[in-house]
Amino acid sequence: MMTDLQGLGGLRIAILAAVVAGLSACGSASDISTRNADYFGASLKDGTISGSYNPAGYDGGLVQNQIRAVCVDEVLGGYSETPGDAGLVAFSATCANGTTFRRAFMEIERLPSGNFAVEITGS
Repeated sequence: MMTDLQGLGGLRIAILAAVVAGLSACGSASDISTRNADYFGASLKDGTISGSYNPAGYDGGLVQNQIRAVCVDEVLGGYSETPGDAGLVAFSATCANGTTFRRAFMEIERLPSGNFAVEITGS
């Protein structure tokens, strides 16, 4: 059975344009942290966890407690902070005994209940 797919070319372009526009509107994790003090993101690459947080919503202790989730035994090997852009605090960390992912991105948000939502996407 043959199907006429000629009309789908315009639809494919429209879908692609919508996806690109949606991704552009999302912004980076640091952009979100600037606007939302209850949110921060961190990336894991080559054994280093790095990101930035808004000091109006987090401190180094809370950040360390959350990012250790990507460590094999949830133990950090090292942690450092430096002043970042737009009033954020940049951090970098390593795990004492390796990581559960080769590469990952994690998003952490404090919920109104005081609990934290943690989403980790990795490989």
